[in-house]
Amino acid sequence: MKRNLLCATIGATALAALFSVSAGAQTCAAPASWTPDAGGNPVINDTTCGHETGIVGTCQTFTAPAAAYVAQIDVAAAGTFTDITFTGGAGYTIAAYLVPSASGCNANAPCTTTGDGTTHMLHGDIPPGNYYLIVTGADFDASGACGTFTMQANGTLPVTLQSFTVG
Repeated sequence: MKRNLLCATIGATALAALFSVSAGAQTCAAPASWTPDAGGNPVINDTTCGHETGIVGTCQTFTAPAAAYVAQIDVAAAGTFTDITFTGGAGYTIAAYLVPSASGCNANAPCTTTGDGTTHMLHGDIPPGNYYLIVTGADFDASGACGTFTMQANGTLPVTLQSFTVG
């Protein structure tokens, strides 16, 4: 009886750990959704480690040496933000790529704009639309390089109404 209880407990713990890791992964197939309010909140404090590992190229130029954090954003012309800033932690050089959703997350499609720890993404460079925001290591980083990051807008990226039905 004790052995069955122990096995059930270990199995439940392993299943819970597996679920919590997969539920938290921000990947091309299951990107995070990021819609900051007028104050730029929420600020994203996360890591590139343990997320999307299948991105082999971005912007028709850059490679992703390791895991990437992927967020889905919708930008409206009426957005109140002027820029999105990025701060990377130790262990890698942060790089961020904005790719139109219609182009696909891992299609090595042209980027709308890029950013990094010293270069902000500017609203003027981002036409209204739906995008993948990919945060990863720079293409010159060592293979497997990843780390923590902070991503913040200084205003809203409002969602535009796609359809409305009265019933």
